[in-house]
Amino acid sequence: MKTTTKALFCFLLFGSSLIGFAQQTPSNEFVNHIPAGRNILVQPMFNNESHIAGTITVDFVIDKKGNVISAHVNHGGTSIRNKVFLHKCEEAIKAAKFSELKTAPATQHGSLSYSFRGK
Repeated sequence: MKTTTKALFCFLLFGSSLIGFAQQTPSNEFVNHIPAGRNILVQPMFNNESHIAGTITVDFVIDKKGNVISAHVNHGGTSIRNKVFLHKCEEAIKAAKFSELKTAPATQHGSLSYSFRGK
């Protein structure tokens, strides 16, 4: 009976540690705030041809249908200063698509943060 109890305990301990690892956010991309009830259907596509390193945060506004109405760099959460790259990131967020939410208000605010490693 003791061997079975020890095996069960080890299994539970190992299983719970795997859940903790699975819930960690990726180190190269993370989300700050997506409005409740929304999912990203079309991911923003970034082309880091300049090999820029740093973090960028973009605040955005979406409508009920999930279309991005506006996107602007949040300079408080951004370490990148290349204006051309910042503008490209804003445009990438504007091209993103979120899930439709009929019960949502006319507009919702959110933000996305990305970390670029450079090359």
